[in-house]
Amino acid sequence: MIRHLYVHTPFCAKICPYCAFYVHQGGVAQQREFVAALREEWQRAKEEFPLTLETIYFGGGTPSILSAELFTELTQELKISSKQVRHPELVEGSVQSAFVPENRTDPHEFTLEVNPATVTDEKAAAWRAAGVNRISLGAQSFDAEMLKILGRQHAPRDIAETCALLRRHGFENINIDLMFALPGQNEETWEKTLQAALTCQPNHISAYGLTYEEDTPFFEKLSKGEYRQDEAREIVMFERTRDVLGAAGLVDYEVSNFARPGFESQHNLGYWRGEDYLGLGPSACSTIGALRWKNVPDTRAYAERIAKGESVREELEEIDSAIRIRERIMFGLRMREGVASALFSDEVQLRKLETDGLALEENGRVRLTLRGQLVADSIAEMFV
Repeated sequence: MIRHLYVHTPFCAKICPYCAFYVHQGGVAQQREFVAALREEWQRAKEEFPLTLETIYFGGGTPSILSAELFTELTQELKISSKQVRHPELVEGSVQSAFVPENRTDPHEFTLEVNPATVTDEKAAAWRAAGVNRISLGAQSFDAEMLKILGRQHAPRDIAETCALLRRHGFENINIDLMFALPGQNEETWEKTLQAALTCQPNHISAYGLTYEEDTPFFEKLSKGEYRQDEAREIVMFERTRDVLGAAGLVDYEVSNFARPGFESQHNLGYWRGEDYLGLGPSACSTIGALRWKNVPDTRAYAERIAKGESVREELEEIDSAIRIRERIMFGLRMREGVASALFSDEVQLRKLETDGLALEENGRVRLTLRGQLVADSIAEMFV
């Protein structure tokens, strides 16, 4: 039974120079074509897979760029009826048809990624009416100079104003996305951003160190020497993040994610715990049973294939149990809860992590130490 749905909205008003996701600009006509295609892909998915959605996550791109009308039209399709319908079941990677009940229940968590520059009262009301109950606000920084470097369209004051507007519409579960180790950023400006974010009283903060992704303007500047990476500075910022957010009552339940108890992202926890998920929209990935695929990363081709009744899936691969276990370890180690010791088939590998002071084993579970968290990405590469 699939409990997690991701919907990729590829549109952005402006492409940020650090972003490597599949995104592009697009007017109302292209957005309408996308919504029509996505509705049809969802209808096909309901017939193909057993679905009991517990989380929905609208990411991008900028899903909040859609008008209130288009967003409402799209999300109406995500309502699950209470009647009995025929669904196929996944059996060892194959599909087998069976009757299963489809209960009319709203997902426990419905997240929408929001750019502060796109929020209006009309949209917020439409989001709330559609069942959205968690907002992930792409603030990135509260420093005007950093926002300019990142190519963001909002000003620092817009973030707090957006949080206030969202709360007026009944949104209490708000995450603020932040980035550190930015070009020209120092420890002082980063701490000011953390403190400014806390004044907005979010229930959750995601704080990621900047990654220079290939095929982005940021990576090109790094290659030319215009930007440089400073590991020592990044470590100081990482440690300060833990101190500041921890003192404010936000628990680091994952290396880069901090939440007040009870406000952890259930959708992301599903990924990190190795649960199945369905992805809709151009470039969206899915992992279901022993199968994994990625939708075509081209909005026009995506819409055209849907209109012709063709598949939009590409890069189909089989995922065996060994791969799933490695991924479970790779992501699970990043979480405070860690992973079960029994997942480690390589005892030597586990003991080396312990000997190097990067991980510890307690009560049948393994998790990273603070030192290990500082090099979590490098440790993850051991299991790729």
